[in-house]
Amino acid sequence: MNTLDCAEILPGSKSTVGDLAFLRTQGWDIDIKAHVRRGGHVLGLCGGYQMLGRTIADPEGIEGPATTVEGLGLLDIATVMIADKSTRLVRGIHCATGTAIEGYEIHLGRSEGRDCERPVVTIDGRPDGASTADGRVQGTYVHGLFTGDAFRKAWLAHLGIASSLAYASQIESALDALADHLEAHLDIDAILSIARSRQTTSASAA
Repeated sequence: MNTLDCAEILPGSKSTVGDLAFLRTQGWDIDIKAHVRRGGHVLGLCGGYQMLGRTIADPEGIEGPATTVEGLGLLDIATVMIADKSTRLVRGIHCATGTAIEGYEIHLGRSEGRDCERPVVTIDGRPDGASTADGRVQGTYVHGLFTGDAFRKAWLAHLGIASSLAYASQIESALDALADHLEAHLDIDAILSIARSRQTTSASAA
């Protein structure tokens, strides 16, 4: 598989400005921009979406000291942090493929700009996200998109990658295997006993 068929994904963040600064100290901003220059794809989710824009402004100091910082400049959008936090389950349509999507929003901030004219998804008819004209850089506020088999298959197919993963069944199998492993190698009763004793101590102290 050609490396340009791969996509870099910037995940969500509870501290977008701080995590963007850390990303830069590690030199990952250089790697991401080089990947795009070579024809690669990038998808930002929530905080990762905000990082892809031109600027992130936090005039009220919601995440820390009031500031405005430069983003990665890969999307023509600007984000302003606002105190009103969006937290909800959502369903909609992936614009590029018409595939149904579902996920959740949990974010602070509003992003606007010319690339928002090319949304990634629509939610109840409302556009969400932004894309470059060639579609190689995209971002959306929706988390959890890749748990949907239909969306994941369509999104990977766009990159020339076949996917037959059944998320729901395989995640349950993985969790069951992890639970069996923990039960075999840990004294669960002792751990629960310690947790209960500390809970009782905390309650007494209060």
